[in-house]
Amino acid sequence: MSFIFLDVLVFIFLLQYLFCFFEGFLGSFIMGFVSFLMVVFSYSVSLPMSYMISLFTFLVLLVFCFGGYFSYSFCVCGMLEFTLIFSLVAWFATFLVMICSLKVSVYFSKFGDFFLKTFSMLLVELVSELSRPLALTIRLTVNVMVGHLIVGSLYMLIDYMGEFFVSFLIFAILMECFVFFIQSYIFSRLVYLYLNE
Repeated sequence: MSFIFLDVLVFIFLLQYLFCFFEGFLGSFIMGFVSFLMVVFSYSVSLPMSYMISLFTFLVLLVFCFGGYFSYSFCVCGMLEFTLIFSLVAWFATFLVMICSLKVSVYFSKFGDFFLKTFSMLLVELVSELSRPLALTIRLTVNVMVGHLIVGSLYMLIDYMGEFFVSFLIFAILMECFVFFIQSYIFSRLVYLYLNE
């Protein structure tokens, strides 16, 4: 009984150093990571919501990818249904921002243009807008699945590695983590660019 009590006491003692936000290890790590992401996503004062939406998208995708990979489950970003719904929600947010900010009025009336040119440009822009969620879905799903296939082929080569087994296994895990970071960044950066058009 005293062993369990001491374990709980040590756990509570260590939690104060982990979760003390300003001076703790976890707090300094989070602040450093967020400041790095602010530089990466090029935060500007004139467009604060596009930065926040793309940063939130990046972090959610990272949590989903790593949560699926390290819990020995299937990564939800490799499932077409999930990425389609996620892409539709992200695209719909950018579409509503475009409609609410009067950017859409540029397509309806340009001084000196004829009706046929305005109508054809409107159709081209409509097809461009409606193809974005499909492009985001296919890009994220295919790239994550290709990352899984590459790492799966590396795992098949592990039987022939002999004494380099552990280093090769670590390389395969780091390769998959790299794919997760790159794909989350590309998806969130495209959402950021769609919001700033």
